Amino acid sequence: MTREERQEEEEETKKREREMKLSDQALVNLSNHKYSGIDDSLLAYYVLRHYWNYCVELVPLWVAPNLITLTGTIGIIISFLIVGWYTPNYEGILPTWVYLLAAAALFFYQTMDNVDGKQARRTGSSSPLGQLFDHGCDSVVCTFQAITAASIGSYGSGYLALYQIFVTTLMPFWLATWEEYHTGVLHLGKINGPDEGIIIVVLAFLGTAVLGGEAWITPLGQFLPESISSITNLLPSCLLNCKMNVIIAFSISIPTLITCVINIMNVVNHLKEKKKPIAPALKHILVWVMITSCAFLWYYTSTSFYGDDSIWIKYPRTVHVTIGLIFGELVSRLILCHMCHEKFSIFQKSLVPMIVMTCISILRYFSHQFVSTSSPSNVISSSLSAITHGIEEQYILILFTLIGIIRYSLFVKDTIQQLCSHLKIKCFKIPYASNNNNNTTKKQQ
Repeated sequence: MTREERQEEEEETKKREREMKLSDQALVNLSNHKYSGIDDSLLAYYVLRHYWNYCVELVPLWVAPNLITLTGTIGIIISFLIVGWYTPNYEGILPTWVYLLAAAALFFYQTMDNVDGKQARRTGSSSPLGQLFDHGCDSVVCTFQAITAASIGSYGSGYLALYQIFVTTLMPFWLATWEEYHTGVLHLGKINGPDEGIIIVVLAFLGTAVLGGEAWITPLGQFLPESISSITNLLPSCLLNCKMNVIIAFSISIPTLITCVINIMNVVNHLKEKKKPIAPALKHILVWVMITSCAFLWYYTSTSFYGDDSIWIKYPRTVHVTIGLIFGELVSRLILCHMCHEKFSIFQKSLVPMIVMTCISILRYFSHQFVSTSSPSNVISSSLSAITHGIEEQYILILFTLIGIIRYSLFVKDTIQQLCSHLKIKCFKIPYASNNNNNTTKKQQ
């Protein structure tokens, strides 16, 4: 290949990246992609799958699987908006019907998330677009649902909510997708988040409707019945004074961390069997590390400088949802790379707004510290302070949110359009539905 040809290829690659386009070879690989998933869940095998099989029979054959996925996602968004109306800062007691609605919406989403695949196989409309659309919705729903859980548990807009979102929710989702990228199989264990985990959260929401939202902020010592006081007296006072929401949040992290370790071990063992290098694969975990580190650093520097006027305190939902959209794009790109057999770079453009906003916040924080300890005549400190203090954080949030929404919307639109065009399908409509109906009828006969 000549130098000119290499330059043309590089320019074409950069153009596709700007336009969010897939290469011709990537589209060929995507066409040949076959989804592989294993669900060893005990609850799904003995109970839930029978319920899902019953539900899919109620769905007309003309309903597209992606439409089922979208319906479940809309239910989660409606629940998120209603809960947010009552608890904008993740604190407060909700009406009983809101707890019940949140439980119903999550259970409905789980049902739709499993019925869509069965509908695709039932109608013969399975496609790589369906896998991407399903996982893409899952990645965004993770953030919405984590915020809803933080609101119902009265986590507040502090570190506990950040821990809930980034550690117990986004980390296992990223590592599960990362494992699928390297092994080619989405493997859910005997006890996993999408099956048992969701049912546990649904039961927690229902329990809150019965016991009241006050139960989450009640210290463990007051929550436990007096009949087991002999056991309670053996517990340390620091644990007895700890609120239930803190205990539950950190208790959930135990099975989460175990699952994440299993994800890493599965990838390492797979690469050893294939005699492939392990270090390049482990680098992909840095994507979650970067987005989480930026979130915690931005939160710390912002709240330290602004206090209760920080956007992380006044508008936590806006910040978290925008980060959730960035995470959703990152997950979708990782899945796309898996289906197209392309390498996934840890330096994604989606992270740039997050990194820039974090750097601005860090610069503002340290400039304030520098100015407060330096002489007024210091030109550097005065200039640095003037630059960073001139940028209002609310304006930064507006810009950050607009960039996040526009970028994610363009990515979704362009990707769906390109996949639909290449695969010759429609996203929310089954092609030749009448033929599918006739074929299904013949099979049943």
